[in-house]
Amino acid sequence: MLLTNYKRLVLKDSSVNAVCYGAKLMLPGLLRFANGIEIGEEIVLMTTKGEAVAVGIAQMSTADMAHCDHGVVAKIKRVIMDRDTYPRRWGLGPKAKMKKQLIAEGKLDKHGKANESTPEAWKAGYVEYMKVAGAKEGGAAAGSPMVTEVAEDVEAKEKREKKEKKEKKKREAEAGAGEDAEPKKKKKKKDTDDT
Repeated sequence: MLLTNYKRLVLKDSSVNAVCYGAKLMLPGLLRFANGIEIGEEIVLMTTKGEAVAVGIAQMSTADMAHCDHGVVAKIKRVIMDRDTYPRRWGLGPKAKMKKQLIAEGKLDKHGKANESTPEAWKAGYVEYMKVAGAKEGGAAAGSPMVTEVAEDVEAKEKREKKEKKEKKKREAEAGAGEDAEPKKKKKKKDTDDT
Protein backbone atom coordinates (compact mmCIF):
# COMPACT_ATOMS: atom_id res chain seq x y z
CA MET A 1 0.00 0.00 0.00
CA LEU A 2 1.38 3.40 -0.97
CA LEU A 3 1.02 5.83 1.94
CA THR A 4 2.14 9.01 0.21
CA ASN A 5 -1.40 9.68 -1.08
CA TYR A 6 -2.86 9.92 2.45
CA LYS A 7 -2.97 13.04 4.57
CA ARG A 8 -0.60 12.85 7.53
CA LEU A 9 -0.75 13.23 11.29
CA VAL A 10 2.57 13.49 13.14
CA LEU A 11 2.57 11.86 16.59
CA LYS A 12 4.61 12.73 19.64
CA ASP A 13 7.24 10.09 20.42
CA SER A 14 5.53 9.45 23.77
CA SER A 15 2.30 8.32 22.07
CA VAL A 16 3.79 6.13 19.31
CA ASN A 17 4.03 2.91 21.34
CA ALA A 18 0.48 3.25 22.69
CA VAL A 19 -0.81 3.51 19.10
CA CYS A 20 1.30 0.46 18.18
CA TYR A 21 -0.60 -1.44 20.89
CA GLY A 22 -3.92 -0.36 19.32
CA ALA A 23 -4.87 2.74 21.34
CA LYS A 24 -6.84 5.51 19.65
CA LEU A 25 -4.89 8.65 18.92
CA MET A 26 -5.94 11.31 21.41
CA LEU A 27 -5.33 15.02 20.94
CA PRO A 28 -2.53 15.32 23.55
CA GLY A 29 -0.50 12.81 21.47
CA LEU A 30 -0.79 14.87 18.27
CA LEU A 31 2.13 17.07 17.22
CA ARG A 32 1.34 18.28 13.68
CA PHE A 33 -1.40 17.66 11.12
CA ALA A 34 -2.11 18.26 7.43
CA ASN A 35 -4.68 20.76 6.15
CA GLY A 36 -8.06 19.66 4.84
CA ILE A 37 -8.62 16.55 6.94
CA GLU A 38 -12.32 15.68 7.26
CA ILE A 39 -14.14 13.30 9.61
CA GLY A 40 -14.15 9.71 8.32
CA GLU A 41 -11.20 10.25 5.97
CA GLU A 42 -8.36 7.71 5.91
CA ILE A 43 -5.10 9.16 7.19
CA VAL A 44 -1.59 7.93 7.96
CA LEU A 45 -0.08 8.39 11.43
CA MET A 46 3.66 8.94 11.42
CA THR A 47 6.53 9.72 13.76
CA THR A 48 8.62 12.89 13.79
CA LYS A 49 11.26 10.97 11.80
CA GLY A 50 8.74 10.18 9.03
CA GLU A 51 8.20 6.50 9.94
CA ALA A 52 4.68 5.21 9.31
CA VAL A 53 3.03 4.04 12.54
CA ALA A 54 -0.52 3.23 11.45
CA VAL A 55 -3.35 3.93 9.05
CA GLY A 56 -6.41 5.36 10.75
CA ILE A 57 -9.79 7.01 10.25
CA ALA A 58 -10.07 10.66 11.28
CA GLN A 59 -12.55 11.43 14.05
CA MET A 60 -11.91 15.20 13.94
CA SER A 61 -11.55 17.70 11.14
CA THR A 62 -8.51 19.97 10.85
CA ALA A 63 -10.45 22.88 12.36
CA ASP A 64 -11.41 20.79 15.41
CA MET A 65 -7.82 19.66 15.91
CA ALA A 66 -6.65 23.27 15.90
CA HIS A 67 -9.20 24.54 18.43
CA CYS A 68 -9.89 21.62 20.82
CA ASP A 69 -7.68 20.56 23.71
CA HIS A 70 -9.01 17.01 24.24
CA GLY A 71 -10.73 14.19 22.39
CA VAL A 72 -10.16 11.33 19.95
CA VAL A 73 -8.34 12.41 16.79
CA ALA A 74 -8.26 9.08 14.96
CA LYS A 75 -9.32 5.47 15.31
CA ILE A 76 -6.72 2.94 14.22
CA LYS A 77 -7.52 0.86 11.15
CA ARG A 78 -4.20 -0.96 10.68
CA VAL A 79 -0.99 -0.75 12.71
CA ILE A 80 2.18 -0.83 10.61
CA MET A 81 5.02 -0.32 13.12
CA ASP A 82 6.19 -3.11 15.43
CA ARG A 83 5.42 -2.79 19.14
CA ASP A 84 8.11 -1.48 21.49
CA THR A 85 10.10 0.23 18.72
CA TYR A 86 9.59 3.37 20.80
CA PRO A 87 9.60 3.36 24.63
CA ARG A 88 6.40 2.79 26.56
CA ARG A 89 5.24 6.12 28.01
CA TRP A 90 1.69 5.50 29.20
CA GLY A 91 0.71 5.01 32.84
CA LEU A 92 3.18 7.62 34.08
CA GLY A 93 0.69 10.39 34.92
CA PRO A 94 -0.35 11.41 38.46
CA LYS A 95 -3.67 9.51 38.42
CA ALA A 96 -2.02 6.30 37.15
CA LYS A 97 0.73 6.53 39.78
CA MET A 98 -1.86 7.02 42.54
CA LYS A 99 -3.82 4.01 41.26
CA LYS A 100 -0.68 1.82 41.28
CA GLN A 101 0.07 2.94 44.84
CA LEU A 102 -3.47 2.08 46.02
CA ILE A 103 -3.20 -1.37 44.39
CA ALA A 104 0.13 -1.95 46.17
CA GLU A 105 -1.43 -0.93 49.52
CA GLY A 106 -4.41 -3.26 48.92
CA LYS A 107 -6.95 -0.43 48.78
CA LEU A 108 -7.88 -1.45 45.22
CA ASP A 109 -8.05 -5.02 43.92
CA LYS A 110 -5.40 -6.37 41.54
CA HIS A 111 -7.38 -5.09 38.52
CA GLY A 112 -7.70 -1.57 39.95
CA LYS A 113 -11.37 -1.90 40.95
CA ALA A 114 -12.76 -0.49 44.17
CA ASN A 115 -13.10 -2.78 47.18
CA GLU A 116 -14.24 -2.32 50.82
CA SER A 117 -11.04 -0.50 51.87
CA THR A 118 -11.01 1.98 48.95
CA PRO A 119 -10.95 5.62 50.12
CA GLU A 120 -14.13 7.61 49.45
CA ALA A 121 -12.09 10.37 47.80
CA TRP A 122 -10.92 7.88 45.16
CA LYS A 123 -14.42 6.53 44.54
CA ALA A 124 -15.84 10.04 44.11
CA GLY A 125 -13.05 11.38 41.90
CA TYR A 126 -12.26 8.42 39.64
CA VAL A 127 -14.39 7.62 36.60
CA GLU A 128 -13.57 4.79 34.23
CA TYR A 129 -14.29 6.56 30.94
CA MET A 130 -14.43 3.47 28.76
CA LYS A 131 -17.26 2.00 30.82
CA VAL A 132 -19.22 5.25 31.03
CA ALA A 133 -19.01 5.63 27.24
CA GLY A 134 -20.13 2.02 26.77
CA ALA A 135 -23.11 2.56 29.04
CA LYS A 136 -24.18 5.65 27.08
CA GLU A 137 -23.97 3.76 23.79
CA GLY A 138 -25.94 0.87 25.26
CA GLY A 139 -23.45 -1.61 23.83
CA ALA A 140 -22.07 -4.81 25.27
CA ALA A 141 -19.77 -2.82 27.55
CA ALA A 142 -22.77 -1.62 29.53
CA GLY A 143 -23.41 -5.11 30.85
CA SER A 144 -19.79 -6.03 31.49
CA PRO A 145 -18.60 -6.75 35.03
CA MET A 146 -16.02 -3.92 34.84
CA VAL A 147 -18.54 -1.12 35.43
CA THR A 148 -17.28 1.24 38.12
CA GLU A 149 -18.96 2.04 41.39
CA VAL A 150 -19.85 5.55 40.24
CA ALA A 151 -21.72 4.24 37.19
CA GLU A 152 -23.58 1.70 39.36
CA ASP A 153 -24.63 4.43 41.79
CA VAL A 154 -26.04 6.54 38.95
CA GLU A 155 -27.98 3.59 37.55
CA ALA A 156 -29.38 2.70 40.99
CA LYS A 157 -30.41 6.31 41.57
CA GLU A 158 -32.22 6.44 38.20
CA LYS A 159 -34.06 3.18 38.98
CA ARG A 160 -35.08 4.52 42.40
CA GLU A 161 -36.41 7.74 40.87
CA LYS A 162 -38.44 5.82 38.27
CA LYS A 163 -39.87 3.58 40.96
CA GLU A 164 -40.84 6.59 43.09
CA LYS A 165 -42.57 8.23 40.11
CA LYS A 166 -44.56 5.06 39.42
CA GLU A 167 -45.63 4.82 43.06
CA LYS A 168 -46.64 8.49 43.10
CA LYS A 169 -48.74 8.08 39.94
CA LYS A 170 -50.36 4.98 41.44
CA ARG A 171 -51.24 6.87 44.66
CA GLU A 172 -52.65 9.79 42.65
CA ALA A 173 -54.71 7.40 40.54
CA GLU A 174 -56.08 5.66 43.65
CA ALA A 175 -56.86 8.99 45.37
CA GLY A 176 -58.63 10.35 42.31
CA ALA A 177 -60.31 7.04 41.43
CA GLY A 178 -63.54 7.91 43.25
CA GLU A 179 -63.84 11.28 41.52
CA ASP A 180 -62.57 10.50 38.04
CA ALA A 181 -63.63 6.87 37.65
CA GLU A 182 -67.04 7.57 36.03
CA PRO A 183 -65.85 10.14 33.42
CA LYS A 184 -63.10 7.75 32.33
CA LYS A 185 -65.66 4.97 31.82
CA LYS A 186 -67.88 7.30 29.82
CA LYS A 187 -64.96 8.25 27.59
CA LYS A 188 -64.20 4.61 26.99
CA LYS A 189 -67.84 3.94 26.07
CA LYS A 190 -67.85 6.90 23.69
CA ASP A 191 -64.67 5.65 22.07
CA THR A 192 -66.08 2.15 21.67
CA ASP A 193 -69.39 3.45 20.29
CA ASP A 194 -67.67 5.60 17.64
CA THR A 195 -65.66 2.73 16.25
